[in-house]
Amino acid sequence: MKVKNLTKLVEHNKVCDKIYVVLQGGFVSRFIDKELEIEKTINFFFRDFHPFMTCVDSFFSGTKTQCELRAISNAEVIEFKKQDIEATIFQDLQLFRVYHTQVTTALQEINDFEMKIIAYSSERLYHYLITECPIIIQKVPAKYIAEFMGISSEWLSKLKHRI
Repeated sequence: MKVKNLTKLVEHNKVCDKIYVVLQGGFVSRFIDKELEIEKTINFFFRDFHPFMTCVDSFFSGTKTQCELRAISNAEVIEFKKQDIEATIFQDLQLFRVYHTQVTTALQEINDFEMKIIAYSSERLYHYLITECPIIIQKVPAKYIAEFMGISSEWLSKLKHRI
């Protein structure tokens, strides 16, 4: 399916019952809490970086998500519905193994990213993004990178010049 730039593939406060595989373009996952007035980028998705995406808080529980998946460029994805995935993997052990491996890998990558957000200083986190995740620096608008890092766009600009 084709997705236009800035389209919300999954909207905040809706049930997310799909997994997407990014073929082209890019997406951000953003946590949203209207009461606390928080909107924060928490992950990035590209064909070559975290290509499997969903709103984990909703997909596995069936509850409304606190996140959104937003295109940051024109994109193309493959969409898989949860009920179709479950019907298929319970009939084919080989597909179940592939699904399990992909889900486990994606969750480990998310966890690793979250630990860096918590533990790293903004300088160290930006250096990590430059060296280990250059696609983010190259393709993600600065607004979302700053949000992800928990800093202002101005501070991100200063970091870029310093590093």
